[in-house]
Order: sequence, then C-alpha cells, then structure tokens
Amino acid sequence: MGQLGWVWFGGKGAKIYCIPYFNFANNKFGIIDAQSNTLEITSLNANTQTNYSWNSSVTINDKAYCIPYQKNGGNQFGIIDSKSDLITFTTLGLSNQVEYWWRTSVAVGNNIYCIPAYDENNSGNQFAIINTESNTLTLTNLGAATGIDYLWFKASVAGTKIYCIPAFHDGGGSNKFGIIETLSNTLTLTSLNLETDVAYDWQSSSTINNKIYCIPASSINSNRFGIIDTQSNFVNITSMGLSGSINYDWKTVSVVGNKIYCIPLTNAGGNQFGIIDTTTDTITLTSLNANPQINYWWFTSHTIGTKIYCIPAQGSLFGIIDTESNTLIITTMGDNTQTDYTWYTSAAVI
Repeated sequence: MGQLGWVWFGGKGAKIYCIPYFNFANNKFGIIDAQSNTLEITSLNANTQTNYSWNSSVTINDKAYCIPYQKNGGNQFGIIDSKSDLITFTTLGLSNQVEYWWRTSVAVGNNIYCIPAYDENNSGNQFAIINTESNTLTLTNLGAATGIDYLWFKASVAGTKIYCIPAFHDGGGSNKFGIIETLSNTLTLTSLNLETDVAYDWQSSSTINNKIYCIPASSINSNRFGIIDTQSNFVNITSMGLSGSINYDWKTVSVVGNKIYCIPLTNAGGNQFGIIDTTTDTITLTSLNANPQINYWWFTSHTIGTKIYCIPAQGSLFGIIDTESNTLIITTMGDNTQTDYTWYTSAAVI
C-alpha cells in the first residue's frame, strides 16, 4: 500500500518527518513523501542505543529541529536538513546533567522557543531561545518562579506573542498562562479569567483569526474548551454541547481553513473526531468511519494542502483525512511490520 491512489494535492517536495521519542525501535524515523504518498523508514545517522527523548519539533525554512524533553541522550538536539535528509546532533552548549523538561516548542520568526512543563529538581523553569540563523541558544527563566510546575504542555503563537497553555491546575501553577512577548522577551503570568482550582486538561491548542483554541484531552472537567480572544485576553469556557462524561482523548489537532480537526489517540470515545467550525464556534462529532474497536494511537498530525496526516505513536496505522470530502483512509503506507516506532512528534517541511 505504498501508493495510496489519489492525485497530488500540495506543493512539490513536501515531507513529514516522524520523529522517535525513545529508542524502542532503534530510533527509526519515518519520512513521508507527500508527493508520492510513500513512507521511508530510516535511522538517518542516529545512534540506535541512545534515548534522545525528542518530544516536540519545529520547522524553520528547510530544517526540522528535534527538541529534547529529558536529559536522556545528553540533551542533544537533532537538526534535520530536508534537502539532504541528514541529521546533525548538537547540545547547543547545554549541560548534559540538567533536565529542562521542554514538552512543547514554537517558532516566531527565526527563533525557536522551548517551553518548560515542569521544574523538577529545581532546574529553574528555564526557557530555551534558539536563534536558528546562528544556531545559538540562550537560557532564561523570563521571570518564572523556581520550584513551580506550570504544566505548560502546549503553546500557540498569536502575532508576536506566545501563549503557554496550562494543562492542569496542580503543581503550584494554579492555571497560569505564560504569555511571552517575543519583541522584548518578557513573560506575563496570568490566570486570565480561569478558575484556579479546575483541571481543564488542555494538551493541544491552535490559533485561528486572533483566537486560540485550547482542546480538552479528556472528560476530566466535562470536556470544556478554552477559547482565548488574544485581543482582550479573555477566555470563553465552553463545552460546545459535548457530553461531559465521554472521554474523546484528543491529543493532537490540525487546521484546514477555518476548521480545527481534533484527532483521537485511543478509542475511548469510539474514535470520534471533533471538527470545530471556528466561524461559529460549533463542533461536529464524526468517526469518519474509523473502527471504534481499534486504538490507532495518533499522537501527532500535520496538514498538507487539504489533507491531514495522522501519525501513530504505536503500531503502524496512519490516518489520512481528505477534508474536502471528510473521508478517512487507514493505511500502513507500505510498512507492515507492526513496529511501535514511538513517534510522539513530527515536523512538516513544505
């Protein structure tokens, strides 16, 4: 099933790099060629015995940056050159003894911001700011307090600002957003109008038209979304009519036009996708004919043109959504090994 049988839908040369988290499958990358709809499994030149712990990634120009989460692997970044499909390993000057706990990262201009989720062992809630033109790294806490777990699992960019999104209220962070003004590299800590003792369980987010949508990963708080108006900094909390008792298990989202596709990780909610129309702030639930008995383990996803690639963190079943017809194809893309590659993050180069 290497060729999926549809006409190419995007720019020439688009690739998606599926990036290994730990070396459960000897650090195999998956490279999806979106023009030919084929998958290449390769280690690049990664050490098959090293736990690189890449939990997030960012694309700038023709390079994909793999960001370390834990100090396993010596806090090495992986920088993939999409022109040659070669990877460079570098610590960018980091100590290999400190765990910075960067669970998410975003790009603003030519800079990458690595966002701390925890401050275990009092490493100081250090942000990393990577200048990709010089490949230099600056560590700074931007004024965040030491000893507090802000639990920033995802972040979204709106203009020149980065919104670090709290997943839970515990850890001392009390549902504090971290808003970084990248022009001055200053940080504002604020709960906006959130209740400080509620676990919202926001583990993915996306920006459309000056609004940031914080997506619930479970029914821990009745499946409530947070919609941030970044001009007024007000958060509208809404269930969009969802049942509060069903766990939809949305860990990744992808955007096409004015719609956000919330993609199921497991079949806890019967593999229901949530399609948010951001013009009306309404949601449609649909299985897109996914088998409600199967855990597809889609932990990361990317939009190429009008199609969304859902990438497995376990097993080898990809989901490819045609958003024009809202149809879903389940495919191994030619890989029938049933290997758990542990792809927790992915980077698209277009």
